Amino acid sequence: MLHSSFAAAPPLSRAIDIRMLPYERSLEKLPVDLTATIGFVESGGTAFVQDDTAGTHLHFKPTRNDLRVGDHVRIQGTTTAGLYFPGVDVAELQILGHGAPPAAAPASYDDLATGRFHYQRVIVEGLGRTLTPLDEKRSLLRLAIGSRVLEVRVDAPLETAPSLIDARLRITALAAGGINDRRQLVFPYIRVTDWNDVVITKAALPLEALPITSVVTLLQFGAADEPHHRARIRGTVLAAFSDGRVFLRDATPPPPPRETSKDAPPKPPQSPSIAIRLMTAVNLTPGHRAEITGFPIMAGFSASLADALVLSTEPDASPAPAVVSLKEFQDGSHDADLVHLATPAVLNDFFRNADGFELRLTSNGTPLRAFLLQSSAPELEIGTSVELTGICLVESSTDKGFRSQAERASLLLRSSDDIQVVHSAPFWTAGRLVIASSILAGIVLLALIWIAAQRRQIGVLSSRIVQQATLDERQRIAREFHDTLEQELTGLSLRLDAATTRPLEDKARTLIETSRSLVSRIQSEARNLVADLRDTVQLHDLFSALREIQTRMPPNAPALILDLHPIPPITGPVSHHLRMIAQEAITNALKHAQATEITLHLSSTADMLTLSIADNGQGLTANAVTTGQPGHFGCMGIRERCRKINANVDWQSQPKQGTIVTVRLPLETLTI
Repeated sequence: MLHSSFAAAPPLSRAIDIRMLPYERSLEKLPVDLTATIGFVESGGTAFVQDDTAGTHLHFKPTRNDLRVGDHVRIQGTTTAGLYFPGVDVAELQILGHGAPPAAAPASYDDLATGRFHYQRVIVEGLGRTLTPLDEKRSLLRLAIGSRVLEVRVDAPLETAPSLIDARLRITALAAGGINDRRQLVFPYIRVTDWNDVVITKAALPLEALPITSVVTLLQFGAADEPHHRARIRGTVLAAFSDGRVFLRDATPPPPPRETSKDAPPKPPQSPSIAIRLMTAVNLTPGHRAEITGFPIMAGFSASLADALVLSTEPDASPAPAVVSLKEFQDGSHDADLVHLATPAVLNDFFRNADGFELRLTSNGTPLRAFLLQSSAPELEIGTSVELTGICLVESSTDKGFRSQAERASLLLRSSDDIQVVHSAPFWTAGRLVIASSILAGIVLLALIWIAAQRRQIGVLSSRIVQQATLDERQRIAREFHDTLEQELTGLSLRLDAATTRPLEDKARTLIETSRSLVSRIQSEARNLVADLRDTVQLHDLFSALREIQTRMPPNAPALILDLHPIPPITGPVSHHLRMIAQEAITNALKHAQATEITLHLSSTADMLTLSIADNGQGLTANAVTTGQPGHFGCMGIRERCRKINANVDWQSQPKQGTIVTVRLPLETLTI
């Protein structure tokens, strides 16, 4: 519970002081001691009071049912925020006496809409428009005040109401209204305790006494006072809709054409048709003659009738639409009339809205809108050429000088029968072209995907064919080596073995044994080559192959230093090529470099394998590195083997400073 920080301050004793409190101050539960008069009793828990300054609202806990309008009371309590402005939470209420209700102030609609007299008694004058029940015990009277209509909520049943429609009324009531969550007045209304507070100052004419009025004379200057009394019109029903809208073509003689200037021809009279909104929808048939009474209002571009009643109907001839050009359709002269557009229109689109379907059309390049109030979609294709019949409705207007001119009109169709197909839509509409283009694009895309898949399959097949052909060729070469060179070397080795058993001079014996050793090494190399050719999958140990080179170095050869570091596993062909590159580089150093030391280095990083052969010999010339020496093919062979395994080779050499052959192999290309 909030406690006031101003408890020592005197209590609020005027209604205006309570009413004008800021919202935050009213929450502080400021003390109140107010003497006022009851102006309206809402229920046992709420009442409204006034003093000489303003009005406010009271809230009781527990409720009180002994209060009456006119009671003079003293209220003690605290402030409360209220929905719109502050009021009083009553702690104690004392009835001081009973007298006349608080004085009522004359109020206009604007006074009520601004909240000036909110929760105070007011006097409002106007013309009774409609009277309907709110529930069994309450009624709703709609009161025309000038051009505005105000709700009057009466706490009395409809059966006890006097004849109020089209009568001039003076009403004494409590000003109130609907309040939103932002403490804003959304719309005003007034509260009446019973029908005694509704006084008829001028009774309405009986319906049968109302004169028949021409449609084109409604709301003209001097035609009636403000607000306008009911008018009675007679004419032919053009269209009637389930929402209570009726369109009537006036049967009274039209007035003579009006002149605009001496030189210009007189303009035809305004459309003799009118739009009517019935209080309750009535099943009217187009073509029937009807008498209808209602209140003239300006709704749109032409006068119409609101809160209307059908007095009588009788069968008549079906109305013929006025055949109009597109210009006449849009100039306002046929507003609310049944028209037939002389120029066909092409349907561009249609879609559902809250009431039915909206059609978008084009006629001679001019866009049009038509409305079809039905639940089922029209059986039309986009691009269809149609003729339209319907009610012309001016949608907007513009002012030129002192004259208002129609700017745009639409067509309200009575049913699908108002649409007559002139030419069917061409087969190749925009929608179908889009669909066909989409299908064609899909076919092309599928074809491209299929071609790409076939190319991949052809590539895989070609790779397999190449691999199989390579394997077959390697196997053939291996067989040829085994059946020719290796057999011949075996035979030569046997002959050398036989020669060593015979008496020979020491020099000859040494030569034969050296030759026998050379043949054995050639046989070993041939066997290794055959094994490499036959083995394409097994991983080979390059370390062992390089160490074998060291063991085969000839006597009195330069020292071969091995600097070998761990490398990832590599396939047999790659190992073979690297071993042969190392062998060739070492052989070149032995033959040509006159080196005293050769270093063989092997290492790898995360993405590169490096093999280098360095000697301290006499070096190579630039020409020997790039083109090779005449009659020698060592460097050329090294380059070819590097290309086989996608490696790069580089020679670094200077005269008298040795040579370094470096082979760099990316690890991602360890295949041939």
